[in-house]
Amino acid sequence: MFKNLLGKSLAYRLTAFMTLVVVITLGIVIFLYIYLERDFASTTAEYQFSLINRTFNELISYINGKDHGIQPQQLIERLGEESSVNYITLYNNSGRPVMSSVTSLQTPLSEKELKELENLSDDHSVASVSKKTLDYIAPIRLRASCRKCHADGNILGFIKISSYAGNVYKHTYDMAKKLGLIFLFSLLIFGVVSIFISEFVVVKPLKEFVALIHKAELNNFLPRSKLTREDEIGEIEDNFNQMLSRITNLMATSVEKERELVFVKEELKYKELLEKRSEQIEKVNSELEGSVKELSMLYNFGQYIISTVDMNDLLRIITTAIVDTLNYKECAILFKEDNLLRIVSAWGFEDNAKLMGIEFGLEEGISGSVASTGKPMLINDTSRESRYLHYKGQIQKEGAFLSVPLKYKNIVIGVLNVSNDIPNSLTKKDIDFLTAISAQIAVVIENARLYEQTKELSITDDLTGLFNRRHMRVVLDKEWERSNRYSQPLSLLMIDLDLFKEYNDKFGHLKGDEALAILSQIIKMNIRGIDVPIRYGGEEFLIILPDTNAAGAMATAEKLRKAIADAFTQNNIPTLTISIGVVASPDEIFDSVHEFLYASDIALYEAKKRGRNIMVKYDGKSMQENNK
Repeated sequence: MFKNLLGKSLAYRLTAFMTLVVVITLGIVIFLYIYLERDFASTTAEYQFSLINRTFNELISYINGKDHGIQPQQLIERLGEESSVNYITLYNNSGRPVMSSVTSLQTPLSEKELKELENLSDDHSVASVSKKTLDYIAPIRLRASCRKCHADGNILGFIKISSYAGNVYKHTYDMAKKLGLIFLFSLLIFGVVSIFISEFVVVKPLKEFVALIHKAELNNFLPRSKLTREDEIGEIEDNFNQMLSRITNLMATSVEKERELVFVKEELKYKELLEKRSEQIEKVNSELEGSVKELSMLYNFGQYIISTVDMNDLLRIITTAIVDTLNYKECAILFKEDNLLRIVSAWGFEDNAKLMGIEFGLEEGISGSVASTGKPMLINDTSRESRYLHYKGQIQKEGAFLSVPLKYKNIVIGVLNVSNDIPNSLTKKDIDFLTAISAQIAVVIENARLYEQTKELSITDDLTGLFNRRHMRVVLDKEWERSNRYSQPLSLLMIDLDLFKEYNDKFGHLKGDEALAILSQIIKMNIRGIDVPIRYGGEEFLIILPDTNAAGAMATAEKLRKAIADAFTQNNIPTLTISIGVVASPDEIFDSVHEFLYASDIALYEAKKRGRNIMVKYDGKSMQENNK
């Protein structure tokens, strides 16, 4: 239905999908607002009712002590004029209504309500919310001034203050309607902008590129795409232009061959010679057609494997592309690590996950032989080859099997395996074709490895393996924003090695580096997976504790302090201790993340002043006065 409604336009489909996501998000926001605001309105009304009840009790006491001329009925009617109150009812101590701010009296209190009210302590009440009203019931207790006329018991009666739910929640519903209108207007603007961006940034360039492809389908290979972009679309256009150039050269060669045929036919007068020449031309044409097909397949495969630099995604794309695009039955990639080959990606098998992690020694089986020799190996029928190990017995099917090495700068980095269920279904042509592809695969794999190594080095400290201060700024800003937005607790531990300069002077910097490395490992083992350990300075460390309040932060700090003291003692390493400054939000209020971080430094300084090897929680008032 949506497909017929939106048509074939990619811009409209993208806009419809993004708009649906926005609608769902805005609906959830409005629902949460109504839900939370209703609770707030109920709590506010209950608080106002409690003030009215207290006022009534004080007035009753005043009346009893000063002036019996003022009747309770008059007080009830005056209090009932309050905008947030619809009616007030007084009950005697047996729960029967005796007067009300409205004409008709209310129903008596149930035995359950009476029992609950009689057991309440002073200044306590019972509040209940029904579909129609919010009721507040409280006992009217006998005071000294009341005992002139009412000597029996401790309770004079009960007062019930009621308000219609529509009045209580009117502001909530009005505000929800206004929010709905604002969100609807924002959604309209979002949809228009999304259609414009999708149409002119994505769809229009793709339409121009598709038009060029249609020209190529009509054997018009001379037009070229205008390279005006440097993004993925521009890269596709560049590769397509290169493919058109190769096809044009091949066609030019084909035309040249056809001209040779015409020349031979004109010179040769004998039919036999003409037939031989014709066969030769047909063979050349067949080879040219095969070359064009291979170039097209290489082009499509190249587009698949350059689409990502993430290693896991890259391996999955390569194996699936070889099976789905190049029409092999099964494919597996093995990486060479030390003296072993390990399967890191598999596709097309009955259970791909079952093969992951299987290891082969170098020269073990077909894959091991290919990795050690660096030469491809083709097995026409695996049932006749004893060296074929069926992936350590995990695969029982027989057929044809081909293994080619993955080489980067003439060094074998892994092995690429493909197989078919039919024996003798792989040929030397497959060897040549996969050898060419394996060179591309090896390059993109090494690029992905280099990318991951560069990314890891940019955010980690060489000595400790912990995150560095550059990464700390990104993570702390993000966690601070998330804590404030969702009202979640956030804590910091600022850690410093005690007397570390004297330790280095006494035992040397190599021993000091060893101590820092041990300390970082202890920190990693004693924190949660979501916690972020950072080397803040030379011997200073910072730990970001998301979703952790002050009590949790202090427990973690004490755990680290003991673990570090014990570890240095047990490993026959000169004893080292740490001092820890702890700060928690929102236990303390800070205007910015910089003040939050600075508070942890103040707490650490206080721990140093108090004798080291302790933890100190930041106390804004006392510590600011001490630091003046």
